[in-house]
Amino acid sequence: MPTGTEGRDVADRAGAVARFVVAFVLFVGGLVLMGSGMSGVDGGVWLFVGGLAASTLAFALPMSGATER
Repeated sequence: MPTGTEGRDVADRAGAVARFVVAFVLFVGGLVLMGSGMSGVDGGVWLFVGGLAASTLAFALPMSGATER
């Protein structure tokens, strides 16, 4: 009797969850970096740019393993 879960690998789901957690941490960390860059500290421009890069990477990371279904 088929259960509907044939062909699904548990490791694929674990990898997807790990990618999501890392992307979420990068996104929140990027927001924090952008906020601290706007607070007027020395090197604030670089903090803002780093936060922008981290947030961009957070959106790109989950797409790297995506396939069209």
